[in-house]
Amino acid sequence: MEPAAADAVAALDDEEARNLLDDAITKALEENAFVVTEELVKQLIDERSMELKSSQPVAVKVEGYEPPAKSLNTRLKFHEDHDVSDNSRCTGSLQDFISFFRNRFDRQKRLLRNLHTNLSVLGVREAKRLAERERARIIGMVAEKRETKNGHVLVDLEDESGVVPCLFSKKNEGMLALAARVMLDEVVAFDGLRWKDLFIVEGVEWPEIPLREPKKVDAGNGTMGFISDLHVGSKYFLGEEFARFLKFLNGEGDSAQAEAAGNIKYLLVAGDLVDGIGVYPNQEEQLITKDIYEQYEALTDLLTQVPEWIELVVAPGNHDAVRTAEPQPRLPTEFVGELEKRRNIHLVGNPAYVEVAGLNVLMYHGTSADTWISSLQFLRNGYHNPEIVAEEMLRRRHLLPLYGEKPIVPEKKDYMVIDGVPDIFHFGHVHKNGYKNYRGTTIINSGTWQSTTDFQIRIGHEPSPCEFPLYDPETATLKVFNFK
Repeated sequence: MEPAAADAVAALDDEEARNLLDDAITKALEENAFVVTEELVKQLIDERSMELKSSQPVAVKVEGYEPPAKSLNTRLKFHEDHDVSDNSRCTGSLQDFISFFRNRFDRQKRLLRNLHTNLSVLGVREAKRLAERERARIIGMVAEKRETKNGHVLVDLEDESGVVPCLFSKKNEGMLALAARVMLDEVVAFDGLRWKDLFIVEGVEWPEIPLREPKKVDAGNGTMGFISDLHVGSKYFLGEEFARFLKFLNGEGDSAQAEAAGNIKYLLVAGDLVDGIGVYPNQEEQLITKDIYEQYEALTDLLTQVPEWIELVVAPGNHDAVRTAEPQPRLPTEFVGELEKRRNIHLVGNPAYVEVAGLNVLMYHGTSADTWISSLQFLRNGYHNPEIVAEEMLRRRHLLPLYGEKPIVPEKKDYMVIDGVPDIFHFGHVHKNGYKNYRGTTIINSGTWQSTTDFQIRIGHEPSPCEFPLYDPETATLKVFNFK
């Protein structure tokens, strides 16, 4: 076997590699060839891709299906001031970076000042003027965090007036555990006292969402479903299962399924609609089609099979044909022109804030989950339980405080700040369903419609494909359907 042919086979998953190798040897013997060439291997890979293309879902309609949702009024409101799509003004200048961080700081400082405390709330300059052992609350942005030679943790907290070193003492194990939760570049409040040139931290407060009961709406608004991470164009896209899902939406199924589907008025899609091109090394070996336009044509064929009475809200993800850096604008007309023509399909940026049937929904693809999980030790189980990552985003009222780990565009406004209080927080990216009620906000990770890839196996991910969460805003309850 030629070395290049061996490399091409090695890029496939184990079962497919074995099958392709068997086919290659058989074909080589038929042609009296002594060597399996790279050309032969690529020919067989292309033939397999053509077979997969022909097996993608086809249109499905149930004649005479008249669901209750068809007669419901649409209640959608898009908060365009929180969507970067038509608001991007970044040039990459130094002033852009200054404006970006100043905007983040000012907005999160306001949130922190609204938290109840009996202490004086100070900036850095005022904190340095405190009397010895005088207590206060100081607000700032975390500039640096390090462990001292004596085992304490020292955090530099800064604002526009200066920097103050804040000490988490090793004498208090609880404080060290709290220090481990502090993330660089986030805006936070420290409670404590001045001691010499240090501020001794006795407590930490994050902007936090308020505690409340889940919001419910009146009857007659229908239900809302959530999906993400289709990865159309990948050979791992679960086309048969997605076809079953489309049939379900169109009324095919038993009486219970038909009743559930008939009340669906909204479907929110949180990114990674297609698998994209060049997103990760050797991706081309995992694709049915290497043409990004063909991938979006296939996506269009699928989404236009969703019944016209269901309102789709569609956001991009890191695999889609938009800039990688967040926040991301809506998908461009160049790729989804046919979707834009549909009255029931609404394209938004990432993140996006949408009012659905009277509920405030925060949609975010969730790319920053990788950074949260790698940066904070207590979130290391976040790929298995993604809801715990979303909980931290809500606690800190920010989708990605840490600058530099993932590309972020320094707009004049930080679109990753969570100003409002969402009733529902919908995200994806990690391919693992997760649900939680956190302080009155329903967290939903809608999983994926892609099977387990070699990469996921290597790093220990356990996706939960084809689970469809359906939310009833009248009762604030969630039901999950499995199409696997």
